[in-house]
Amino acid sequence: MKRIILSGYYGFNNAGDEAILAALIVGLQEVFGQVEIIVLSANPSWTRKVHGVKAISRTNLVEVVAQLKKTDLLISGGGSLLQDVTGRKTIPYYLSIIILAKALKVPVFFCAQGVGPINAVINQKLVKSVLNRVDLITVRDQKSKELLRQIGVEGLIYVTADPVFMLQPTKEKRIKAILAEEGIDLAQQTVGISIRPWGDNSYLKRLAVVLEQFREEFAIQLLLIPLHYPADLEVSHKLRSLMEGEVAIVTGNYSPQEVLGLVGQVDLLLGVRLHSLIFAALNQMPLLGISYDPKIDSFLASLDLSPIGWIDNLEVEQLSQEIIGKWANKGRVRSKINKKVDQLAGLARYNLELALMLFGGQDGK
Repeated sequence: MKRIILSGYYGFNNAGDEAILAALIVGLQEVFGQVEIIVLSANPSWTRKVHGVKAISRTNLVEVVAQLKKTDLLISGGGSLLQDVTGRKTIPYYLSIIILAKALKVPVFFCAQGVGPINAVINQKLVKSVLNRVDLITVRDQKSKELLRQIGVEGLIYVTADPVFMLQPTKEKRIKAILAEEGIDLAQQTVGISIRPWGDNSYLKRLAVVLEQFREEFAIQLLLIPLHYPADLEVSHKLRSLMEGEVAIVTGNYSPQEVLGLVGQVDLLLGVRLHSLIFAALNQMPLLGISYDPKIDSFLASLDLSPIGWIDNLEVEQLSQEIIGKWANKGRVRSKINKKVDQLAGLARYNLELALMLFGGQDGK
């Protein structure tokens, strides 16, 4: 039986990254059959409970080394692990896990990651040095591949898709139960909104003005769906406090499959979080993205769409026109998305087919 370690932004209560983990676990079990999965987690007990696999502390170096000595493969990713925007320690941490694995002669699969921005020259050199030693590289968009080439990463780089495109929502009965528990009635047309903290959150004031106008003109309901708990819940409450009318909000902390199912209940999704947009695409529903990072632009481009605004430069009139225009043509937006989702799901599965090739195509069944 194969033993595989997963290294990523796991155990932080971010529904997007937990969705990546859930999709990878299901996919690995399907492809490899009997497989032991160990997750490097910020909250091992929570990860074990939610995902039903073994988990150890991502910062316990002794235990990480002990597990690497007994493993057959390290999978680094998915997600946006190699970027130096959110902190100085991010790139050194994830590269150090890869370095440990290679020192112990463990094959490394750099899996379906979105790479960048990498602004510091020293980080560019580190990424180049380490990734040129891994056994397999896939990225989730063309721009990530181009960035790796620019900083000197050689060898094959496959452009695939986010593993979340393999994820299935929880059963409809459970989704209805959650809505009932939350006291949310979706009898009227509903726009889902997924936002995130950003800087001083000044963008929320402009977004609130636009959403008020939009709701009044089209008599729709607004539903805030946080993805990162509790940070997104807090900023969602702040947005609601800036609005005059009633705004529904999902307050509970749910599994990725449950959040995916909840997103599937709305009529259109306006998202700042990347995985809220991916969840909408998986449900084959119209979506609108406000960009705060190149990964948003890249994902929307994969659907032949573009952002309706940029978080640091939101203009009320322009954003209002964009939202109203897309709402009026949401059928056309849905048609665009439907054509792309099956292709992206196939590319997501290809990640694991490539992983299997590292073992000569032999699964663990």
